[in-house]
Amino acid sequence: MIKFFRRVRQRLLTENKFSKYLIYAIGEIILVVIGILIALQVSNFNEQRKQQEQAFQLKKALQTELKADIELIKLDLEYIEKELKINNSFAQRLSTASATEDTLIQIVRHEYRTGFNGARTLDKTTFNSLESTGKINLLSNEIASRVQKYYRDRDLIISDNKINLQIYFNLVEPFLLKYPNDSFSITGPLQDTYWKNADVNTLNSMFNGLLTMRLFTLNVRKGRLNKSLEVTQNLINQLD
Repeated sequence: MIKFFRRVRQRLLTENKFSKYLIYAIGEIILVVIGILIALQVSNFNEQRKQQEQAFQLKKALQTELKADIELIKLDLEYIEKELKINNSFAQRLSTASATEDTLIQIVRHEYRTGFNGARTLDKTTFNSLESTGKINLLSNEIASRVQKYYRDRDLIISDNKINLQIYFNLVEPFLLKYPNDSFSITGPLQDTYWKNADVNTLNSMFNGLLTMRLFTLNVRKGRLNKSLEVTQNLINQLD
């Protein structure tokens, strides 16, 4: 093809047909420009396809991570439901007309457990990678904005849960120092003597505050986890 064009140019110059040569030269330039534009278009198309494939893979990775998060949220909800059932039963027993000091001591000394499972830290590996590499820009503006908002809100929820837990454990420490229960290593006659002389009025006041804070923390966490479950599933659907 190149040789063909070269022969045509040479023939036109030999025959001194300059005007026709000029028209031909312009036409050849136009053909070259068109060829370059077509090549650029093909290159852009291939780049767009490559970016679309990357965006597809990134969304799938986010979906996989979010689905794993849902399973962890469900485990947390199972734990919270169990704890709410146990601790609500303590509140109900202590609220009945038949409740006595012995009822209070029985619950605090032998049944109540001060331990508290912290909120599970959900996986952010894919999102952190998207943010650090700038690949989150491969997603549409709408999807990228929703993903970023989702993780911001989740971090706030985890932070608030930690604050509530810290308030609870701030109550636990002085309580256990004053009223040790069966979770302590020292039991038997020495602890029996201690409990016989316990200040039941102070015990009632301190345990009421402790139990109230525990139930509050559990209920708040349950509400947030149920909301997170819904929001996480919605985001998974939006990534399809």
